Amino acid sequence: MSLSLKRFSLIGPTLCASLISAVLLCAPVNAASIPTQQTYASMIEELPAKERFLFIKELYENKKLAEIAHPEKFLPDEDEPLREYVQAWHLIDRARAQNFDEALENEILRFITEHDGLYIAERLRTDWLLLKANEWNEKRQWGYFRQLRQELVWNKNEPAVVCWDIYHQLQLARKGTLRADKAESFFNVLKNAQYRDIGVCRRAANELIEKAPTLAFPRIAVLIQHNRISQARTIVNDLIAQKRLPTSARQALNQPSRWYRQHRNRLAKQNKFVLQIAAYRLAGSNFDAAVRIADTLKGRLNKQERSALWARLGYLAALNHDTKALDYYAKGGNTVCSSRLTANSNDCLEWRARSALRLERWNSLLSIIHAMPATLAKKEAWTYWQGVAYAKKGQTDNAKKCWEKLNNVRTFYGKLAAEALGNPIVYPLNIENPIDDDLIDDFGKQPAVVRARTFYEHGLIAEGNREWQWAIRNRSDQQLLAAALWAEENLYLHRSINTAIRLALRMPVEHRLLYPRPFDDEIEKYSKKVQIDPNWVYGLIRQESRFITIAQSSVGANGLMQIMPATAKWIAKELAIEDFKPSSIYEINTNVRFGTFYLRTLLDRLDNNIVLSTAGYNAGPNRAHRWRSTLTKPVEGAIFIETIPFNETRLYVQNVLANTVEYAQAQSKKVNSFRALLGTVTPETNAVVNDKI
Repeated sequence: MSLSLKRFSLIGPTLCASLISAVLLCAPVNAASIPTQQTYASMIEELPAKERFLFIKELYENKKLAEIAHPEKFLPDEDEPLREYVQAWHLIDRARAQNFDEALENEILRFITEHDGLYIAERLRTDWLLLKANEWNEKRQWGYFRQLRQELVWNKNEPAVVCWDIYHQLQLARKGTLRADKAESFFNVLKNAQYRDIGVCRRAANELIEKAPTLAFPRIAVLIQHNRISQARTIVNDLIAQKRLPTSARQALNQPSRWYRQHRNRLAKQNKFVLQIAAYRLAGSNFDAAVRIADTLKGRLNKQERSALWARLGYLAALNHDTKALDYYAKGGNTVCSSRLTANSNDCLEWRARSALRLERWNSLLSIIHAMPATLAKKEAWTYWQGVAYAKKGQTDNAKKCWEKLNNVRTFYGKLAAEALGNPIVYPLNIENPIDDDLIDDFGKQPAVVRARTFYEHGLIAEGNREWQWAIRNRSDQQLLAAALWAEENLYLHRSINTAIRLALRMPVEHRLLYPRPFDDEIEKYSKKVQIDPNWVYGLIRQESRFITIAQSSVGANGLMQIMPATAKWIAKELAIEDFKPSSIYEINTNVRFGTFYLRTLLDRLDNNIVLSTAGYNAGPNRAHRWRSTLTKPVEGAIFIETIPFNETRLYVQNVLANTVEYAQAQSKKVNSFRALLGTVTPETNAVVNDKI
């Protein structure tokens, strides 16, 4: 039976989570209350069939599944496709609960071999590799790790896997024998943000410092920029113990404001490393003090240190739309943003470019883009803005060359480039893609697709999506088209959209696959009621939830239009709905009614500006208002969007408004100017922003 979005509702998780939490987390800790293997088994048997898998999953996540023998036997027939998951979870939970013995290892290896080609085998292989990594390290059996890593299809670049590989390589090098270029290579990996919270990554970084002591201070600088103060503190204390740093470094790190008050009148006499620690720490809380310290250090820093410190100050100033940001960047010299002490070089460079763009300093913008690494300069954003800069300087031919690279690209920048070239932003709506119906049917019968579908039936979107992505990997154009069409037919619109997006990079795709239009009655009704463009609503929903009615974000936003619980409560009060229940936000009528009302509210309070209102929907109206308040003159909407400080919000606004154009075309077959839609954002505002919405 196909899954209807109209019938897609919350089941199981809430009930099961409350039940198992009560048993596992809330019960008094005494011998009589601790559930036994038999108790868990009985609990599963007493549950309705449709809730058993969810309960088993909760047991696994609470590391209690090892206490049940053969938990897969409790699955009902409809959950048989997920049998391998339960078996794999049981194996890994047993492995975590006890030391590996030969029998268990053989079971795990046998499962991986027998189910090779399944995503769950990939996951188990990865989990087993990470569990065994420490043992292999102690026995100096690094070859086992590297062999198993090479067998991974998806996960060989998971942060923990990468860090263990680096750690193993570091064991091969004795102190003082690690080549400088190798040390730099490892350091540049480990300083990236995705590695900062993983234990083995910290372990690898500490080992790297042991092998290459000169990297100790760069590591401190990077950790401070990532706000990992406790990790920085450990290294600072070690350096103090080694008499490589004075004891004042401890206060500069732990109590920077107090340190500054005590030393502000004699900064020139302080140790340069202590000064840098204080500057990096103060940059986020007392920016002027950090700048003063950086100025004090003039002539005392080497090229790497100067570049990194002024890059950090320039970056933070740029995020805050400080007009002095470019000046700070300039003090870092030609290598600004490229130092090993810089936490994220690409972010640093991009915000230097955005500072120039915000001020419309076109010569500076061109110079900055030309200085970017090739991979960064080729991004759509900088290809487009480079064209704009050339055009502003009267270099029309160069501008066209840039924009032509984006012509026919169905993205925010592609649309802007097409318009700049004078081309209509119009895409074919109906494309002949003949395909055999049997190919579509066969795709739906694939075991990975069946597992994905079963996960979706349980409301487990992320798990289902992983199986889906596994099913469509390495597929031909025809197979991807079959996948998108099957997903459309079965109303898994989030998968038809994402698969169609992937396919559209290789061939023309039906407009309806990329931009479906479900729930038309509800969206038209409530959009008309509050007098907003339904195409905007569709563009927003496509970005927010991909039309998943039960979608829930990591921060708790719910439903089609991803409404936060507090916002829903406020809207219900504004609409005088006395019997509002939080669970009703998943109902299509309620969610669309609330979401469109909220959009109307944002428009009214942000001067009817679609750019500001879209940003406000994602980041909150107060942030949109604050970003606008930093303007010193009117700027075109595209520039305002490009300089939104939050990466998520910037991409969100771009995608929503690009989607809006696509949906408008499908309705009217005529697209107005994209730049006109984006409009102009002015510094003047009479907007009244309610901090409660």
